[in-house]
Amino acid sequence: MESERRNNQCVDEDSRKETSDAALPPGHNRNPPTSENTSPLNLEQLQNELTVLRGQFEQMKAQHNKEIKLLMNELDEEKKIRLTLQMELKRIKKHMSK
Repeated sequence: MESERRNNQCVDEDSRKETSDAALPPGHNRNPPTSENTSPLNLEQLQNELTVLRGQFEQMKAQHNKEIKLLMNELDEEKKIRLTLQMELKRIKKHMSK
């Protein structure tokens, strides 16, 4: 009777696992890969992909920083233009009031 109950529990657990895994998107496992089920080739591929992604990230970061510097320079130029126009407007108003 005890062994029968254990068998039923195992069957129930298996069917629950199958049902819950079926709800996951294709290619997704409930259990993440471990060192036991990750082949050396797959690990090497992942390491290569990580290296490539890091390189892409660094390129994007450098491009982003370059764009930020350009935008800051443009902003400084716009500030100078605004100040010049404000001074000119002030001078014209002063001249008009005379």
